[in-house]
Formats: sequence, structure tokens, C-alpha cells
Amino acid sequence: MSSARAFVPRPLRQGVVTQKVDGETLLYVERTHQASCLNAPAARIWALCDGERTVGAIAAGAGLEPEVVAHALGHFANAGLLENTPNQERPSLSRRRVLMGVGLAAIPIVLMVMAPEARAAASNCIKPMQPCTDASLCCSGECVLGLCG
Repeated sequence: MSSARAFVPRPLRQGVVTQKVDGETLLYVERTHQASCLNAPAARIWALCDGERTVGAIAAGAGLEPEVVAHALGHFANAGLLENTPNQERPSLSRRRVLMGVGLAAIPIVLMVMAPEARAAASNCIKPMQPCTDASLCCSGECVLGLCG
């Protein structure tokens, strides 16, 4: 874990559009047309990624454990949001670990969403996995945790 604590993530800043919506942060990578939705803990980690702070420093600043930050950084890397990636495998967070120490509210969640094709975007309803505020706006009629079902 000591080498993981020393890793300095460099976020992709060129071609990333950032928007805050209802307590979540949406990141859109123009090159890949992929969007990622970050919950509050993941957004805190993202905000602290400046290419100078180590995982340990980010963890201290976000009030999270380093293994939780490393886990989130692995998701950022998979989403193409980092210029560099950790050399080691992303630590897994067991159910026991979550319930005993971390807590569900502190788990950083990164949801990747593909941008819709032009014809799909022309529809009046919101497609699955897109941000929503009301179930009646979703094509499926379901709005769960701020995303259409």
C-alpha cells in the first residue's frame, strides 16, 4: 500500500467538460464522447487531483482512507480521466470492509455514460443511465439515484 500512497495521479484536463448538477459532478471527455457521473466523495477526490498530490495527500484532503482513494482512481483511469495510471491493480473493497470501516456514504461512485447518437438525442424522453430529476421524464418511467433506469 505504501507505493499506492505515493502515486501522483495526473487528471486529464484538456478536452474534459465539467458540470455540477444536483450535488454530483458530470465529466464529459470530448475525445471519447464518454461522460462520467461522480457522487460527492468521488467529486472530492477528483477536485484534489492536481498532478501534484499523492494518493495519501488526496485521502487526507478528502477525509477518506487511501485504499478508497486508490479504488476511485482506478475507476477514473478506466473512464479515461487520468493521463497516467497506477502501476498496480486497483484494491477491491469488500462488503465487510465497507460496512465496518468505510461506510456506504463514503464510497466514491463513478458511473460511465455513453453520449447518445443524434437520432436518440432527438427523442423527447431521457434515455437509460442519463441524469434525471423526475421519473416522468425518463423513457423507462424510472429515475433511480438521479439516473434514468
